[in-house]
Amino acid sequence: MKLFREPLLHFVVAGALLFGAYAWLNRGAGEDSGRSILITEREVAWLTETWSRQWQRPPTATEMQGLVADYLRETLLEREARALELDRDDLIVRRRLAQKMDFILADTARIVEPTDADLRALYEADRARFVVPPVISFATLFFSTDKRGDRAVADARDALVRLSRTGAGADPDSMGDASLLPDAMQDADELAIAGVFGQAFAEAVIALEPGAWHGPVESAFGLHLVRVTDRRDAEPRSFESVRTVLAEEWQRRKEADAKQGYFRELLDRYDIEATDSVRPLIDPALATLRGEVR
Repeated sequence: MKLFREPLLHFVVAGALLFGAYAWLNRGAGEDSGRSILITEREVAWLTETWSRQWQRPPTATEMQGLVADYLRETLLEREARALELDRDDLIVRRRLAQKMDFILADTARIVEPTDADLRALYEADRARFVVPPVISFATLFFSTDKRGDRAVADARDALVRLSRTGAGADPDSMGDASLLPDAMQDADELAIAGVFGQAFAEAVIALEPGAWHGPVESAFGLHLVRVTDRRDAEPRSFESVRTVLAEEWQRRKEADAKQGYFRELLDRYDIEATDSVRPLIDPALATLRGEVR
């Protein structure tokens, strides 16, 4: 029971801080402190800020009275629920309080801002990630396997031979089959091509050299002859162009480090016990919380 009840008390205190429940933090100050509810400027300010964020304006005097009445009603019900121990072993309450603590840890981590040196170290550590992918422009001739059946491959190869003959004057418009697929794409990267023709086709076409016709290249729809008309190779993105991305990643890493540090401290303060049959599950969980498993 110690495992569940003591962390829950810490979560409750954290949640009370967020909601300005001053009386909860001062329990035990007097004989009747548990029956006392203190409303201060802090609670009023919190109610005003919460309302203003939602409605984009401060509450009127009448609305403020209603907010205070709702706050008192909620506080009274919450006190009585705790007195009856309705929060004990309640999955929803446990998850909500844990979520609030998670928010607090995340907000704490975001207080610190990265320096240029921090971001540049992150940039230099993995520059291959920050690259503009290659883009190509290409034309395609489609040969339907549904329409041509076993002849599709031979027909495509025959067309490729005619298109490859120097001075043959072969007309691409007279070859292939009609299709709803585009017969050309301009300045498309692998992701854009895959969205139209499928991943396997995109990987094959993005590697082709410009100029000549190639194929047949298979897609999810049939066979294609492809001619790349223009290509821009991959190039590194500048530090300034990815600064925002780097800052977001730095914050995510700091948040993860802060949470792992916090859980390592908690695990040092609590005795985690388990029966022999459950122990194989506990040890990996402890390693995960300590950040020993990535």
